[in-house]
Amino acid sequence: MTTRITLSLLLAAAALAACQRSAAPANTAAVPSAAPSAASAAPAPSAASAAAPATPGETPAAFAARVLAPYQADGQMWANTGTEAADAAQQAWQNKFEADVYDPALLKLINDNSDLAAERSGGMDFDYDPLCQCQGAGAAYSVVSARPDGARYDVVVKSDETAQTPWTFVLARSPAGWRIWDVLEQNGRSVRATLTQHNACLRAAKTEAQGAKCVDQ
Repeated sequence: MTTRITLSLLLAAAALAACQRSAAPANTAAVPSAAPSAASAAPAPSAASAAAPATPGETPAAFAARVLAPYQADGQMWANTGTEAADAAQQAWQNKFEADVYDPALLKLINDNSDLAAERSGGMDFDYDPLCQCQGAGAAYSVVSARPDGARYDVVVKSDETAQTPWTFVLARSPAGWRIWDVLEQNGRSVRATLTQHNACLRAAKTEAQGAKCVDQ
């Protein structure tokens, strides 16, 4: 499973979403860009569609809403591209977005998983984005509740997909503000724990067949 979806897969999923919404299965788990250039067909993101910058004293619920903003139907995550310049701009935006919202250690697990799965299993591990639990555009996302949990904060979020149940962002404070330390998926599974397990297995794999077993765990 790749927690970080390649740009080509993400764009293909976004295109399919024009005719059908695509929620990630509740019992599976991975992870999916500065402003596009004038040569791109992508519209400039609106204030509501791109993640707004953090504000001093930002609450956990406000942070979670900011994380979800680019995943809304008109969000920057689904921007139309089609040229090399637009693709590069979208990728640059996505890289910055991930660096701004993920705990650095979790983001490293995600990126390592993408590389290891490609090298050791001949494919990907996560085939969807853990933040939206989705493979394409179409759903509307909202915050359900937020509560402290020891040193961290649990923010429950949901989509308007009838097949999806809520999932949870586990937030931790950083010098730069809130960051996503973990995601508890719809079935309660920890993305952080899954990535740690799969990455260790993939590193030990000697063949693609062994690697394939790692991502099927």
